[in-house]
Amino acid sequence: MATTAMGMAHKTRLSVVCVALVCSNFAFAGDWQFDPNITIDETYSDNVGLTTINEQSSLVTQAGLSLASTYKAQQAVFNFSSQSTYALYSHNHDLDKDYHTLASDLRLELWPNGIVAYAGVNVSNQSRNQSRNALADIVSGDTVQVETYNGGLEYNINNSAYTINSSLGFSQTNSEDNIGNRDSVIIKLNSTNGRGARHVFWEMQHNYQELTNDELKGEQSQSEAILGLITDYSLNPYFRYYNEENSGDINTSNRSLESNSYGLGVRWLISPRLRLDASYNEPIGNNLDVDGDEQKAYVNAAMQWQPSPRTKFSANISERFYGTSYGLDLTHRNRRLTNTLSYVEDIQTFTRNNFVANVVGFYFCPTGNLTAIEDCIIKDDTSIFPNNPNTPDNPGLQIVPIQNFTLAEDNVYSLNKTLSWTSTLSLPRTTISINTNQQNRENLESRIEDESSGASFNIKRNVSGRSSVSLDLSYTGSNLQIDTEFERTDHYRRYQLSYDRSINSELSISLKLSHLNRGSDNALLNYEEGRVSAKITKGF
Repeated sequence: MATTAMGMAHKTRLSVVCVALVCSNFAFAGDWQFDPNITIDETYSDNVGLTTINEQSSLVTQAGLSLASTYKAQQAVFNFSSQSTYALYSHNHDLDKDYHTLASDLRLELWPNGIVAYAGVNVSNQSRNQSRNALADIVSGDTVQVETYNGGLEYNINNSAYTINSSLGFSQTNSEDNIGNRDSVIIKLNSTNGRGARHVFWEMQHNYQELTNDELKGEQSQSEAILGLITDYSLNPYFRYYNEENSGDINTSNRSLESNSYGLGVRWLISPRLRLDASYNEPIGNNLDVDGDEQKAYVNAAMQWQPSPRTKFSANISERFYGTSYGLDLTHRNRRLTNTLSYVEDIQTFTRNNFVANVVGFYFCPTGNLTAIEDCIIKDDTSIFPNNPNTPDNPGLQIVPIQNFTLAEDNVYSLNKTLSWTSTLSLPRTTISINTNQQNRENLESRIEDESSGASFNIKRNVSGRSSVSLDLSYTGSNLQIDTEFERTDHYRRYQLSYDRSINSELSISLKLSHLNRGSDNALLNYEEGRVSAKITKGF
């Protein structure tokens, strides 16, 4: 009953927010679009449980209702997209369940030239435990619903004297299994001098975030300020101050997660579109780094380059409490090709990315390379001792621990380094897209690292004015508990061929054929799955 009451409370709150977002847009006259449709998706899977043994086939029927709406006016922009799906599983109707997704945002100008109110709601179905199965979805059924609400105020000014971009907001995340829940208060302030500055230039950035999860609390603050003199030459001196602090009762290791320094530097205006900043910085106080060593003086450098209106590049190198830090951002586009490349390092907590290793059982298995769990005997009773030939004393058998990872509360700070690259080539009838990403996560309390990576290649060809075919190749990898006795690497490879056709402006069909292969260091977790699906969408 408690679970039901909690679910009803979440749905009630979600409904209230959605109604408020919808009703608020009637205050202004603007363009309104409303696009409802119904979908029927029939998917056949030859291994719906994604298991290595006892494979079970199933026909999964997904009946859904989708609503999409946009509203644009001079003072307001509103977007709404929602889908409710009921899934039926032919092999086991006890699994039948409804799923909901929602993405909605509102921006409302409260005062000319600056003050904007914003709000948003996002509801998604994510893999319940990515270490167990990173590609779980509605068909496989092992998902969890995650809701995120946010809202706040922005104050923005852009003139010839100065620019200000600031915001004060609140965010709340609730998950169905209560892992990763958090409430956040977020404050951001960015300010720079305008184009009309003649004697002084400045840059100021401040980000503050207070996060709570039940009775646990974390505070994150990061500030950087640069104040310099504008000279008649291409070299302009400046003063730099930097401060970073990650505190709260979640930092139980008593490691220093602070950086505080000041320094003098020079800005070199190499050309109107290229500049280089470099400063020498001294630590303030006696703060230690995350390894307990004394923080030392360092050089901070940053470069900004904009060779054309369609190309921007920025990079920086500095020193933080965990060591040398880097940043990179590149965007480039022309008539046919678009590229984005970024590298970001940030500190996170209260996420769904923390996994704890545990042994779930022991098996007696043949010695050598193990390829199938059916070759093993579960150690579940004393019948295997001591006269049974299937015992540890038999030289043909070995005891194999079956190890897995459990998703656990992420009540620690972690260092996350994320590299991503996206490239899209648009030809007259063909579009080619490449997406890659890699993330390294280091638990700053245990110092254990995890890595995840992904890559996808998509080519889409319009074979007529109403139909297209596409080929998708994707890879997902994870390496958990690196350099520990529990280290495990998983690889997911998916191949998918699709055909889409628009019968008319309100009716379309989509056919898909896919194959998924999972390879793991633990051979007992390997599996393969093939799917065939047909989807019909009817609009109104």
